[in-house]
Amino acid sequence: MNQLMDKSLNVMAQAPNNETDEHKQSWFDYLQKKGGHKPMVKNILLAMSVTFITACGGGGDSSAPTEVAVTPTTPATGTTPPATETDPEPEEETTPSPTSIDDLVVAPEFEMQAVFDLAVNVELSSTERGYFSLCDDFTQGAQIEVNYDSCLLRGPLTEGKLDEVLTVANHQHSLMAVIWFYDGSAPQYTQWQYDPSADEQQLTLN
Repeated sequence: MNQLMDKSLNVMAQAPNNETDEHKQSWFDYLQKKGGHKPMVKNILLAMSVTFITACGGGGDSSAPTEVAVTPTTPATGTTPPATETDPEPEEETTPSPTSIDDLVVAPEFEMQAVFDLAVNVELSSTERGYFSLCDDFTQGAQIEVNYDSCLLRGPLTEGKLDEVLTVANHQHSLMAVIWFYDGSAPQYTQWQYDPSADEQQLTLN
């Protein structure tokens, strides 16, 4: 830097002076005589250097910034309404089915018995010999048909009489009594029905 400044001073000293002889002494000569030209010249050159550097390299990028396309967002016009909460319907109370015999509810008048006793009393005025049958498998129509293999009681009549007590299952609520006569006359049919209001179940023929 000092060498450059010295060269510049020499060039300036050698430059021709166009002023008149009366004012022939230039400002440079005046400064040279005074001995203060070097500091001032250095300051001038330093200011020129700073100006030159600023002019050459101080500028920013001259290119225009790239514009970014922005797509406007259109808000949705339709909105979904919030779900409406409804109160659940109350469930109907159901009575649970019995799961054991302990859960069964039985009426007081109902007797938990699998069988019952049936008293059979036959008293006919005729002394003819006869034979008695009491069966549970039969069919009633124009004629009565009896399955004699299903009979619960069978026995002869003694002078037209018969007294017996037999055990009958609860599901047998209808029985057919048949009396056959040995003289060949038509048999006598009598249907018996279970009587729930009776204290004792009876079958009476006379």
